[in-house]
Amino acid sequence: MALAGICGYVFLAWRLGVPFAIPVGVIGAVSAAVILRGPLGKAIARRLEGPAAGPGDEVFGELDDLRNRVSELEERQDFTERLLTQARDGGHLAGHLVDQPDEKAHE
Repeated sequence: MALAGICGYVFLAWRLGVPFAIPVGVIGAVSAAVILRGPLGKAIARRLEGPAAGPGDEVFGELDDLRNRVSELEERQDFTERLLTQARDGGHLAGHLVDQPDEKAHE
């Protein structure tokens, strides 16, 4: 790409003369620099860099650890809900009687 630009500039200087080619070359170089520093240049740079690297094995390990922890928390919550349901239905919690409202008081 740069070689084509240089060849074009040499041809321009040969064909139109050096006094005309110098300002055209300077304007062309400044224009190319402005264009390539903008979004177009950034897109070309990303394309040249290749595909972005994905998350590493460390991230996947942490994700597995978090999934295991959430699974344990779900099991604990289910166990606690069963205990509270049994306590409410049976009237005792871990060997202690739970005060239940007297059904006759509501009648």
